[in-house]
Amino acid sequence: MRSALNPGPVRSDTGGVTLRARAPVANSVRFSDLLSALSFSLDLTEGQPMGHALRTNLIAMELGQRLGLSLHQQRDLYYAALLKDIGCSSNAALVFGLFGGDDRQAKGARMLVDWSNYFRAAFYAMAHAAPGASLFERTRRIAELARRGPRVASELVEVRCERGAEIVLQLDLGPAAADAVRQLDEHWDGRGHPRGLRGEEISILARVLTLAQTLEVFAMRGGVEHALALVRQRAGRWFDPLVASACSGVERDIAHWCTLDTHDLLKLVVEREPGGAALLAGPGATDRVARIFAEVVDAKSPFTGAHSQRVTEVAVSIAHERGWSEPDIAELRRAALLHDLGKLSVPNSILDKPGPLTPSEWEVMRMHSYFTERILEHISGFEWLAFASAAHHERLDGSGYCRGLRGDQIPELSRLLAVADIYDALSTRRPYRPALAPEDAITIMEQDRGTGLCPESLDALRGAIEADVPPVEEPGDDEARAA
Repeated sequence: MRSALNPGPVRSDTGGVTLRARAPVANSVRFSDLLSALSFSLDLTEGQPMGHALRTNLIAMELGQRLGLSLHQQRDLYYAALLKDIGCSSNAALVFGLFGGDDRQAKGARMLVDWSNYFRAAFYAMAHAAPGASLFERTRRIAELARRGPRVASELVEVRCERGAEIVLQLDLGPAAADAVRQLDEHWDGRGHPRGLRGEEISILARVLTLAQTLEVFAMRGGVEHALALVRQRAGRWFDPLVASACSGVERDIAHWCTLDTHDLLKLVVEREPGGAALLAGPGATDRVARIFAEVVDAKSPFTGAHSQRVTEVAVSIAHERGWSEPDIAELRRAALLHDLGKLSVPNSILDKPGPLTPSEWEVMRMHSYFTERILEHISGFEWLAFASAAHHERLDGSGYCRGLRGDQIPELSRLLAVADIYDALSTRRPYRPALAPEDAITIMEQDRGTGLCPESLDALRGAIEADVPPVEEPGDDEARAA
């Protein structure tokens, strides 16, 4: 059988473009390595710099040790810290619907606001309600936010935290880690969200994690001393006084962690996995994580539906039609599930826009493939898969993005994935048009045969459809704009 993967030199530069060599994808990876790398995608959609979750993890683990948490509690806290924002995409469209503008900026600034202070909450609403819109539109949104009052914050938090806890349980990480994620925005004085839990009603893991993430955000924005002063100020209100007292003497460590790049941060977090006994994720577990993160990506916009899963199914059908080997198909499946991971960096004002994108908006959209590669390359053994997954918008004639690869510079896996991706975009209902019939979608795609799209994969797609691949009719994603 013909291999789906292009072998190549260790690294080569062709036409000014650096190509990544084909390397076998690891059969097993450390679970902590996998989740640590994928946490970068959650940072992006929460409006935080890449590494936010990892720095939060390091702070939380230091506090946990100082508080004398058991090894079992430390392991639960460790994974809860990596996945604390796993439900983040589930409320992105709601945030955009309420505020307009860039949902990532609104969510990032939310961490800086004391919601129990009416005037500070009001200033937050005014600052982030439809920035750049007309005075009438901004006034309308601010009035709606004022009418709904504190319920707005509670609703947004509940959607995110409940979904996050559900995913933690799906990953078999246990109820304690799930509760830590569920209670992430509860406050010691009972004025947090969504349930208004008070004092020791909040799990000790959630109390540690809530303080750790707040400390990280303020340390990165205003320095460690400023962040610690804020912790002392909010002790007894936001934070458990005992947990706040454990922060004494952590200044030097936090300052150091704030200087590390993403690779060094990830290495440190993986090394500090509690107990020294690393959990390994085999192919089955890795694919399960990939499916969950595909769902996280698709949940960001109501127009993406189950896009990643559908693209995966179409890509696998094409590969079977072409006679690819099972190992190659397994690698393709993983790449297809994760190909749009970088879309978590795109604001919903672009993803959910009902009309054409402006040139500047297209630039933001095109960057999603760059972020897909940046995130996945942090997983040891996934470096080549990161490159191939991100190359699904490259075109044979070099007019694609984001590297401008052409011809044989584009991995064959990426060429096949491009066909599946565009087919799903065209075969899916959009706000401004109905889903195209399979034959109509292929007719449009045939216009790019040999110039943009791989002829062999186009032929295989047609063969798979004729073999009764069911048409796709769920809401799709923004790739339809390119088509």
